[in-house]
Amino acid sequence: MLRTAFLPSLGAGVVTAVVAWIVAGGRAGLSAAFGAALALIFFAAGLLVMRKVIDVNAVALMAAAMAVFFGQLILVLLVMLAATTVLDLQALPTMIGVVVVVLVWQIFQVLGFVRSRRPVYDPPSAGGEVT
Repeated sequence: MLRTAFLPSLGAGVVTAVVAWIVAGGRAGLSAAFGAALALIFFAAGLLVMRKVIDVNAVALMAAAMAVFFGQLILVLLVMLAATTVLDLQALPTMIGVVVVVLVWQIFQVLGFVRSRRPVYDPPSAGGEVT
């Protein structure tokens, strides 16, 4: 799933940075590139964390996935706010870079998850009754 989500998100981040560069100048392009890179790093790290817990039962996996996702969003927001102040980046292009990469990442991660055919529930035990 990492490759399924990473490559399209990387492409979307590069396109966003180039468009920002053309439309609003070099500083905006660098800001969008920073936002895109920030989102790529955080979401790739989150997916690597999820690989560690993938063998737990389906309910725990979904709960862990939601916790990691919301943690990623909060950390990306905090780092982005700090970086725009410290590094003198433009806030709007940085935010656009993050949002574009996050949206593309989520779309392709869902597609990768659906194609992986992982059960979203625990299968009933063999030979036992379903209660």
